[in-house]
Parts: sequence; C-alpha cells; structure tokens
Amino acid sequence: MNFLVMTDIEGVTGVTTFPQAENSEFGRRMLMNDLKAVLEGIRDAGGEAVVYDMHTDGRNVDVTQIDEPVVMGKPIRGDLWRGVGGRNVDGFYMVGLHTMQHVKNALLAHSYLREYDAIHLNGILVGEIGMEAALAAEQGVPLKFVSGDDLGCREAEELGTGIVTCPVKTSLTADTAICLSPAESTKLLRNKAREAALTDIKPFTVKAPYEIRIQFSDCPYLYKMRELHPEIFEDENTVVMRGERLLPTWSQYLLYEKEMVAACR
Repeated sequence: MNFLVMTDIEGVTGVTTFPQAENSEFGRRMLMNDLKAVLEGIRDAGGEAVVYDMHTDGRNVDVTQIDEPVVMGKPIRGDLWRGVGGRNVDGFYMVGLHTMQHVKNALLAHSYLREYDAIHLNGILVGEIGMEAALAAEQGVPLKFVSGDDLGCREAEELGTGIVTCPVKTSLTADTAICLSPAESTKLLRNKAREAALTDIKPFTVKAPYEIRIQFSDCPYLYKMRELHPEIFEDENTVVMRGERLLPTWSQYLLYEKEMVAACR
C-alpha cells in the first residue's frame, strides 16, 4: 500500500495562533510530532508513504527526522498531482488541517489564503479539505485520513465518504483551544493512521465540468489580481475558473495566485 501524506501546521498539536504556525520552531516541532506518528501508523499497517509539504512555502518538514521522501517547495503542475501523480497511490492523508473560513468558533479557520472569503467548487462550499479531496479523487485516490482541530475534522466527516479523522485539539475560539499533550496525540494519531490505511474509503467525487469560484475580501491581493488578470473576474470581488479537468484548472489558478502574491511583496 502506498500513500501520499500532505502536511499543514495550523491543525497540529498545540498550535493556536498564526505566528506559531507560520514562522516558529514550535510549530515545526509539533508538525514533526504529528507527522512521525502518522507515518508510524502507516508503517504499522504495512504501508509506505511520500510526504507533501503544503504549508506556506512548502519547506517546513524536517527531512532529517524521517525516512520517507518529501515533496518540498509546492510545485505547481497541471499534469502531475502533488508532484507524484495518482498512479500507484492507494490513499491520501491530510495532517494538521483546519476548517474553512468563517466557521463559528473555529480555530485558525481559513481556506488557503486568509484573504479568501469563500471557495465554491461546482456550487459546493469547500475549504482546503474539500478541494484537496476532490483533486485526489480525480486521480482515483480517496482521502482516507484527516487530523486537526475538531471542527476541521467534522468538515472532513461531512464530505460523507467515511474518512477517518483524528482531532488533536478542540476549538474554543479563533485563537484558543483545548489541546491534547504531544504524548497523547502521538498515540491517537498512530492508531488512527493505521486504521485509515486498512479501511476502504470511497473518493469524494465532483463531476466534470468544473467551476471554481473564489470570493476575495477587500484587500491588496484583490486589487492586484484585478490588475493582473481582469479576465477571470465575474464581479468586483469574485474570480471564476472553468475547465473539463480539475487539476489543470486549479493549477492555472495557483499560478495566478503565486503571481499575485509575489507582486504584492
């Protein structure tokens, strides 16, 4: 069994603020705590894994602490899902995730960029969990496991595919939570990761053609994107991307996003 394990930081053990998640040794240390436990669970089930570092610039995983290969730098490829493609991948894990923007009392809630108000895929409101699940499904790969805060895990469960979830903290407000100890979360993550590897889970499928609609808040990114790519705007604060295949459609938007972010620096 071969699995792709995607990592974020906002949902890992003990992290409750964006500064902890975005640029701190504590956040990276807690990422490795959770990631190593999940990889151990996969190995317990007889599986192997490749890790994809999704957080910020994609260079957060400490490769000296694990034996598995890591896709770093967040390559944008419309022809190659998450740097590995879907062939010979039996399942997809998401470690350290969070819920989508504007969920009441959700810890560090956002959808990719905090400046996005909402993302809809074929009319379905999705966050990072739903979008990544759909991208994986297009490759024939089911999302099998999600860890993070309780509300992020609930979001994964509401996809209705039987995903195995592992909450490592309980959201109280946008920046407070009841957090498990690293020792306790390690045990839970390892057991749940093993369970997910051995559980038959169906993909979260969204049928083609695809329409991705992204609503911006009023922010510098919005003005810069209007300047760079006015052709993708449906109204003053909403961009729309359409295509027969989801991966190249989303990848093209990510290239626009990367250009937008770089232009704002």
